[in-house]
Amino acid sequence: MRPLRDAFKGLPVNLENVREAFTRISSRISGSKVIFSSSNLTVYLAIQLDSDVLLDLRVSSAVVEMYVEGRLLSVLGEVGFSEILEVLEGYHSSVKSISISKAVPSGSLYIVIQGDNINMPNVRLVVTRDYFDLSSSFCRISSTGNTCILLSKILEVGRGYFKDFVESTAFSKTPT
Repeated sequence: MRPLRDAFKGLPVNLENVREAFTRISSRISGSKVIFSSSNLTVYLAIQLDSDVLLDLRVSSAVVEMYVEGRLLSVLGEVGFSEILEVLEGYHSSVKSISISKAVPSGSLYIVIQGDNINMPNVRLVVTRDYFDLSSSFCRISSTGNTCILLSKILEVGRGYFKDFVESTAFSKTPT
């Protein structure tokens, strides 16, 4: 079951499956709660702990966006994003957050990673049909690691997500 990935693919969103995934994840975090709101235009779900949003998903006909706080990075595999999780292996403790967004009108995919700026840079990737731009706060090659290779891997995953979520999807589908 990969309901969050299905939302990015433009498939009809099965709200019960998404709620179930959020509830299952939330049950492992003491004191957290699932927030849900829906209108005829947008579906929003979040896992909140005190005032911190740990995971959220926003789906509309124009945008699909997911935010994952660093403490919950491991759930990326569980919700259908194992590729980016594998790329960030070894950097888990240095990732503060990751956002993945699909903008339907522009046909763009975005990945934004907030790193600790010591071991993991801040990264911003945008991919469209004819263009990509990946920038980071640093690219370091040292005896302990090579973040330049990491950036190349993030680009590779981003291009794959673009093909899977933007190029191959029908944009006319809306949340159900």
